[in-house]
Amino acid sequence: MKSAHLILFLFATIANAAELTPQLGTLGEKLLEESFTGTELPKGWNANTGTLRVADGTLLAGEKSADMHIGAFRHPLPLQDCAIQIDFKLGEARIFNIGFDPAAGELKKKGHLFSLVISKTGWSIVEHNDKANPESKTKTHTKVETAFDSATTYTLLLECKGDNVVAQIAGKEPLKASAPDFHVKKPGLVFRVGGKDGQEVAFDNVKVWALK
Repeated sequence: MKSAHLILFLFATIANAAELTPQLGTLGEKLLEESFTGTELPKGWNANTGTLRVADGTLLAGEKSADMHIGAFRHPLPLQDCAIQIDFKLGEARIFNIGFDPAAGELKKKGHLFSLVISKTGWSIVEHNDKANPESKTKTHTKVETAFDSATTYTLLLECKGDNVVAQIAGKEPLKASAPDFHVKKPGLVFRVGGKDGQEVAFDNVKVWALK
C-alpha cells in the first residue's frame, strides 16, 4: 500500500509540474539553473540582510532580528523579458517575496520595481513605491486569498514580458498584473524573507529563461 501511495504521489508531482507552461511567450535561452547540491553558497547568491545558507540540497533564507530589516537577497543576472521557475517551502517564515529592481538608468525611481508576495494566507503582485517621492504609494495590482501550507513544497513559475506579469502555482488561481514600468531592464533576482530568527524559507531547483 505504501508503494502505491508513493507512485500516486510521484504521478501527481509530474502532473503539477506539467501544468506550469508559460502564458506570455515561449521559453528561450536558459540563463540560470541551480539545484544547490554542494555545501557552500553558489557564486552570485548574496545576502544584503538576513541569513543565507545551503543545507541538505536546498537554499535556506531567513530574516535576522539584529538587522532590523526583512531578509533581503539578490542574484545578479541581467534580465528583461524572462521566466523564473523555483521550488519553495515557506516553513515557519511569515512571508516570502520574489521580484525585481529596475536597472540603473531605466527609471527615475528609487527602490524596487515589483514583487510577488506569498504568505500562509494568500499571494499578491505589488508595484513598489518610489522611495525618492514621499507621495508615492505601493500599489497592489492583484491579490488572492489562498492557503500555503508550511510543510508543502510548491513550484512557482513567474513570467515578465513587456508590461505584463503572470505568476502560476499548480492548484492556485494564477495572478496577472500589468503596468507601464514593468517592461524595463532588470539587474537580477530579488528575494526577501520575513519572520523570526531561525524561520527560513527553503528554495530549490531555480531556473531562469529569456522569454520570447
